[in-house]
Amino acid sequence: MSLDAAEFFRMVPTALDRYTYVTTPNCIIVADSDRQVRIELSPQPELRIASLSLPRTSVELAFDGYSAEAATHFVERFLRHYQRGGG
Repeated sequence: MSLDAAEFFRMVPTALDRYTYVTTPNCIIVADSDRQVRIELSPQPELRIASLSLPRTSVELAFDGYSAEAATHFVERFLRHYQRGGG
């Protein structure tokens, strides 16, 4: 994602508003009934395009107890909260 960890964590309450979760400096663990999602962040080097530099963070989601369909639904909903407009 083209954002830093601080910005990512500022958006978590909205993205996970219907879930119970705990956070650490580089991980979020989401409890969903008897299922769990682990979201791990790791910083990446800035993306530089000419004089423009963009922060980057690698975000990895690991699902435990989710069907493929339920995991896809979670990811789609989660990513909608991180979409940005632009032209």
